[in-house]
Amino acid sequence: MRIAVCDNVTLDAASPDEIKTGGAGMRVVFGFVRTPFGESLLGETARGICHLAFIDNENHAGALAELRSQWPSAEFAQDDTHAARLALVVFRHPSDQSQHPVLRAFVRGSTFQVRVWNALLRVPPGALVTYGGLAAAIGQPNAARAVGSAVGSNTIGWLIPCHRVIRKTGGIGSYRWDPARKSAMIAWEKG
Repeated sequence: MRIAVCDNVTLDAASPDEIKTGGAGMRVVFGFVRTPFGESLLGETARGICHLAFIDNENHAGALAELRSQWPSAEFAQDDTHAARLALVVFRHPSDQSQHPVLRAFVRGSTFQVRVWNALLRVPPGALVTYGGLAAAIGQPNAARAVGSAVGSNTIGWLIPCHRVIRKTGGIGSYRWDPARKSAMIAWEKG
């Protein structure tokens, strides 16, 4: 299922068969890169970026194990140079007025999760949304908790902007890659 969701990101969801086979026949090129928000593991398939996770304490083995667990039957190849070039495109500052190339995100998730991630891509840089607001955006205003779970299971940080979701009280809330990093991301986008 392919859904064009905003000017510079296209979301492509894995089929049930691709998920069932664990990515058999798929090649994931990955690399460890420095970003404006710390070290990251970036993975890409022929269908798009499939992983972008922030790494704390140089835990490369743990980060790579998480990526491999998503696609256990895929072939993996490390190319830090390729990942660094890709990161330059992914982490362009929103104020950069140059033409932004279209990026493809390749996700593995339920239909509900894909709907939530699709809605997240519609939240513009510098803007924030609550879990309830995101639930309303997908037509399920009473599903804020389920939306929170879908947001928390996003494995493509920054590109699918789960950092733009805050509590209804206005608090930053939790973030799987550290609330301090989430605050830095929000400030960078507004800056």
